[in-house]
Amino acid sequence: MRITVRGKGRWRKVTFRVPDEVWERIEETCRENGFRIDEALRIILLDGYMDGEGPSDEEIKAVEEHIRALEKELYELEGKWSPLKFRAYYSALDNQNLAIQVSGMIAENKRLRKMLGLAEGDYSRAEELIRYYMSSAFGGRSEGSKKKSSPG
Repeated sequence: MRITVRGKGRWRKVTFRVPDEVWERIEETCRENGFRIDEALRIILLDGYMDGEGPSDEEIKAVEEHIRALEKELYELEGKWSPLKFRAYYSALDNQNLAIQVSGMIAENKRLRKMLGLAEGDYSRAEELIRYYMSSAFGGRSEGSKKKSSPG
């Protein structure tokens, strides 16, 4: 069983893994004594009511070492993720710039076709893609494209 505890008005949260047999004991004790499970967990976590002794120094050191290893892994992953995020951002800007250019070319093509008396072309797919990329440029969806769509 996993238990997630969040602080009031804070963005931090802590997740505990509770073995199933311990969780069953907690539920059983709550039923017998008329407690709600969240009240019992609060008492256990805040007041430290547990059978037996607390963790040994070796266990604490092992957990601290595990935390250090996880932090190191986190920094390595952030080091790989940051350049990808940067490249994705600039790729999105390039897509938006190209959408603006294509929009201008479509407008010019329509104007020239009208001047020459040619039949009007179908640009609906290109216009749909332009709306998609332009709506992502301003952080939201444009009024004309409320439905969920993708560029492909």
